[in-house]
Amino acid sequence: MNRVLSACRAVAFLCTALVVPSFALAANEPGVVAGQAAQASASVRVGREPGRTRMVVDISAAPQYDLFELSGPDRIVIDLKHTVLASTPAPALFAATPVAGMRTGVREGHTLRLVLDLADSGVHHESFVLGPDANGGYRLVLDLYSRENRVAQGAASGRPTLDSAPKPAAVADAAPRVARPQRRQPAPGAPVGGAAPSASPAGISDVLVGGYGELAAAYTTAQPEHWSKLRARLEVGVSGSFDWGARFKVVGRLEGDGAYSLEDDFYPAAVRHDQRHDASLREAYLDFGAGNWEYRLGRQHVVWGEMVGLFLADVVSARDTREFYLEEFETMRIPQWAVRAERFAGDAHLELLWVPYPSYDRIGEPGADFYPFPVAAGTPVAERTPSRSKLSNHGLGGRFSYLLDGWDLSGFYYQSTDVAPMLYQTADGLELRHDRIQQFGGTFSKDFRDFVFKGEAVYTRGRSFFSLDPAAISGSAESDGLDYVMGVMLPWGDWRFDAQFYGRHLADYSAGLVSDRNETGLTLLVNRRFGDRVEAEVLYLTGLNRNDWSLQPRVSWSVTQEWRLQFGADLFGGDEVGLFGQYDASDRVFVELRRWF
Repeated sequence: MNRVLSACRAVAFLCTALVVPSFALAANEPGVVAGQAAQASASVRVGREPGRTRMVVDISAAPQYDLFELSGPDRIVIDLKHTVLASTPAPALFAATPVAGMRTGVREGHTLRLVLDLADSGVHHESFVLGPDANGGYRLVLDLYSRENRVAQGAASGRPTLDSAPKPAAVADAAPRVARPQRRQPAPGAPVGGAAPSASPAGISDVLVGGYGELAAAYTTAQPEHWSKLRARLEVGVSGSFDWGARFKVVGRLEGDGAYSLEDDFYPAAVRHDQRHDASLREAYLDFGAGNWEYRLGRQHVVWGEMVGLFLADVVSARDTREFYLEEFETMRIPQWAVRAERFAGDAHLELLWVPYPSYDRIGEPGADFYPFPVAAGTPVAERTPSRSKLSNHGLGGRFSYLLDGWDLSGFYYQSTDVAPMLYQTADGLELRHDRIQQFGGTFSKDFRDFVFKGEAVYTRGRSFFSLDPAAISGSAESDGLDYVMGVMLPWGDWRFDAQFYGRHLADYSAGLVSDRNETGLTLLVNRRFGDRVEAEVLYLTGLNRNDWSLQPRVSWSVTQEWRLQFGADLFGGDEVGLFGQYDASDRVFVELRRWF
């Protein structure tokens, strides 16, 4: 305990206030951590002038959004991340405008989607964001122009200009007040850092190139002390539209970590080979619409969890857990090669999914700082990857969500080979396998103005757990299980408080299982912002069965709109059999510098 208190004092300068939790559930443990973001509320109003319709989305926080067009039929889509609709828009909101109607829905668990069905295919649009001023808070403004008005005004200036439209100076003045969204993740397909769209090849328009570069270092303070991360990362993406109406996006990542060369006397060869460098295709997909359905084909993120930062109901995603769940949610997620079809109808949203080429969790090699199984460093562990050519190993499922009297409800079914591996004992040694599982789940969330109440539950069939029963030759036994979580988020000025209770119940419990029949835990946190640039946080997580814990203080400083500096510590303690206690020798301090472009 003295060591923990000393470590806390050593990093006290990193956290001038307490902060919000980021929590996630691993497939074989009740709870682990990822990034967290607050829900913003939004309302829509419409103004009309000759030749122009102005739609204003008033948002309670800095917007993180994606705006694009689809054809067949023509429509404009606005995706607002981590946002909920404060009230149902009036049916006549767009009367006497080029918009035939507006549909709303919730996408990927936390993204508010607004779909504007256009009555006129000749509509031109422009959008921009205004920061808080005397006229209100954050506003996403969408101006719609008829073809005639666009031609007349374009002849004079090359772009529409209205006396009532914001002058360039006003927009520039507002820009510094627009805080980067939580975790500072740029909106997909949006210009980053003020970059202009790139020149487009024939047949392609609205091409945007952006990404980020990052330098990160971590030093493990537990004995023996060593560098555990000296990483340089570059992620670059390009998005655009085809003339025939579809949109595309491609994102790649390159990274190298010098810690595994510098500390070659500490890490086994297999660990150094696995984590020294990496190259990955993060996203590569095509979006298009056909009738009332919208399709996405290719490598993509599929997010089904309603609770931001939780992997419990997020059953489709694979994850890179080689740094436990300490990385930001977006960066540790591994996308899937999938075919997805979606349909929105009023407050209802239906999603169908086929994953023909599954991706699986990357857990590292024995001897790594956060290897999840109790295996000695250097021990050979084979992995049996399910054949992707067999239809029985594909992922298949669907999700239906509905907004009912302010309650955001959803239910889903998904069958797949488990993205998280299980360690089996075989006659030849140790082997990682991916169980064939079925999952039934549901989520709910409700914004009560003063606080947000959320919950998730997932029932899983076919998953195996560690067993000490001599009759369990493979060292495991199968059991159905119910995972659940409930949480309350309370914003209060520049503070945000969050508390969550999570657990797992094993339906087919036997005395030999290492896990208890009921495993429970808590996450407690407070978040404090200092203006638009500095945010401090402390996150505390604990497993109640074994009294193990994790404490994660950190400070983020947005030096400019493009640069962010982040530093903090990751501390673990308690029973070494527990989820957090097993990493008692992996305490570390870290610093990260990121630049968006």
